[in-house]
Order: sequence, then structure tokens, then C-alpha cells
Amino acid sequence: MCISKLLVNKFDYIIAGGGCAGLSLAYNIVQTDLKDKRVLIIDADQKRSNDRTWAFWSKHDTLFDAIVSKKWNKLSFFDDERSKKENIAPYTYRLIQGLDFYKFVKKELAAHANVTFLEAYVSRVGEDQKGAFVWADGQRYTAEWVFDSCFTVGKLANRKEGAHFLLQHFLGWRVKLETPAFNTDEAILMDFRAPQDNDARFFYLLPFSEKEALVEFTLFSDRLLDKKAYRSALEGYLSKHYAEITYTIEEEEFGVIPMTDQTLTAETDYPHVVQIGTKAGMVKPTTGYAFLNIQKQVSDIVSQLQGKKSTSLATLTQSRFRFYDRLLLNILQEDGREAKGIFSKLFHRNRITTILTFLGEKSTIWQEARIFASLPTLPFLKALFKVYIASFFNSPKPKAQLNQAK
Repeated sequence: MCISKLLVNKFDYIIAGGGCAGLSLAYNIVQTDLKDKRVLIIDADQKRSNDRTWAFWSKHDTLFDAIVSKKWNKLSFFDDERSKKENIAPYTYRLIQGLDFYKFVKKELAAHANVTFLEAYVSRVGEDQKGAFVWADGQRYTAEWVFDSCFTVGKLANRKEGAHFLLQHFLGWRVKLETPAFNTDEAILMDFRAPQDNDARFFYLLPFSEKEALVEFTLFSDRLLDKKAYRSALEGYLSKHYAEITYTIEEEEFGVIPMTDQTLTAETDYPHVVQIGTKAGMVKPTTGYAFLNIQKQVSDIVSQLQGKKSTSLATLTQSRFRFYDRLLLNILQEDGREAKGIFSKLFHRNRITTILTFLGEKSTIWQEARIFASLPTLPFLKALFKVYIASFFNSPKPKAQLNQAK
């Protein structure tokens, strides 16, 4: 239900932002004994378009497997000299279309009269002596708990000395070929057959059928390009690798994901306001993958609301993985051209399943030692020195933890 004005403004839970994190949290809530709680979801966008996709790899079932549009059992990597293809069992690589996700979750939530959607712009989230609140389109709404996922790349906290900050930006086309040419069982995770131009640049291809695929041109850099540059790169890639095959562009998707080791938003002391999703650092800084991290976070939140857990919600990332992220971010920020050589050695000297385990932060220290031994030494030694010096001189304070649900 979407309404312009509510007759009541007091709820048990308010979710500010109806994207992946906000809707995932609401969906998890109604699957439990919290399903009768009064929930308000506020977002200025009704989410009626296929505005994004979420890809992830997993060994296990998820709550959203029913809307996975495609699974791949093999992943491949390309550079100028060679390629690698591997069966990734016991993992499968999966894709969820944004519109499928929105429809699926909203259909479930529509069956719960206590869940309300409000189409409005969130201007402020906070807490005072009267409780946690959200201001949206000039109206104040209060709740026992507020979960805040409202984030845009343009609204970052002040950058900290010694922190790294890049953008993962991409433009993707869903293309349809006139002649069958795609291998439907194999997703191309990274294809570095592209001029690097001082940045890390690669292509990403997910085939849905022999004639249809999502093709993306992705960069890790500190600046965006003109849209014409992304489109030109995609045109060049398709004409080179699918020469003389006519295609049509069915959809276009553009995205920008922050890649940083600093807190994305200003830390707050509101005891009943919990940041979720990208705003809470659920995007892995060096890959941009977030879907499973978000699912883990919202599941933990619901368990805490039920009184089943009392662990911190501050971060899902173990300290050593955060350190690894800092090293790679330093290399990418100092000289993005190094990325091609690093990823080439990473994929050609390790099994792809081992890499997925590492990137999913499920690897052991011994696995990680072997991975780092396979990588070029000099860039990481330089990064280690620079990261250590930055940490020594800046002496950052420990990050404040998000308040636990009690």
C-alpha cells in the first residue's frame, strides 16, 4: 500500500529506504514471530523498474532463490595472453534482477496489513527524548527502532586522512544477438582485454541464453566517465569478440558503488537508529559485492529483535580481511594499472573456487598465505609500507559500533 499521508505516525519499526537492505529486512521480519509488528517503509521511489541486478555466489540456498533468474556452474577469466575457465562446484554463481526482487518482496509484504509503504523523501533520521524518528516530506514519524539505509555516493562523511576512496562504476547492456553465440553455462567474471588507461578496467558478461546476455564495462577509479565512453567501450568489445553479429540493446543499467575503507556516513550516538546496507558498510570494498552481506546483517538484526542474539551489528568483516582490502585499495588508488597483473596472477595461479572462498571471507589463514604468495610482491610491499605509515601517523580512533537491538 502506498499512501501520501498517514493517519498515524507511531510504529514499531521504521525502515528508511526501500531498496535491497530495507526490503530484505522487512521480508525477514514477516517470516518470524515479529510479523505482527507495525512496520513503515519510506522511499521516494516506488521501485517499478529493473534498475539494478545483484549477483553473488553461494553453496547454500537463500530466501530469494525463487527469483534467481539464472545460475552458472562455470566462471571464466580473460587477459590479453590467456584465459581460464573452471567449474565452481560446490558454488553456483547467481543473478537476481532488481524488478523481480521488488515484486517478490512487495507481494509478500502486501499480505501483511501491519506493513505500510510511504512514498516520500527522507530528509532526516535521528532520536530525541521522544524516541527514534524519521522526517519525510515535512512529516515526523516515530518508532521503537529506525533502520536507515538511505545512502547516495554524493552524501559521504568527510574523508579521513589515510583512508582510501575509489568508485566502482559500470554501464551494462542487456543485449540480444541475431545469431546464437553465448555459452549459457559460463559467466565471464573478469575480462581484462581492454586498454587500462591508468585505471583498472574490465568487462563482465552473464549469458542468459545463446542469444541474450548482460555485458558490463566496469572501472575502479576516482572519477566517472562521460556516458559516451562507457558505450563506446561496450561497442568495441562486442564488435571485437562477436564480430559481424547484429545485436540490439534491450536494457541499459548504470551504477556507482563506493570502494573505501572508511566509514561511509557520520557515526551517530542514537541508541535506537541502526544503519543497514551500503550505509553500514555491507559492500565489500574491493569487489562491490553486497547481497549476501546484507542478508546476513538483516538476519542478525531480526534475531536480535527476537532476543536470540546479542552480537554487535557494527561489521561483518573480520579484521584481517579489512586489512587485505586496505592493501588492494592502496594499490588501485596509487596506480590502477597494477590491477590487471594482480588479477591475472590471482586467477591463473589459484583455483577459482579458492578465490571465491577468499573473496567471500571464508578462507583460512593458510589459504590466504598461499594466495598472497602467488601475487606480485613489489606492489603489496609498497602498499604495506604506505598503509602502515598512514596508520601510524593518523592514529585513527576505534570505529563506534552500531547499537545492539535489545
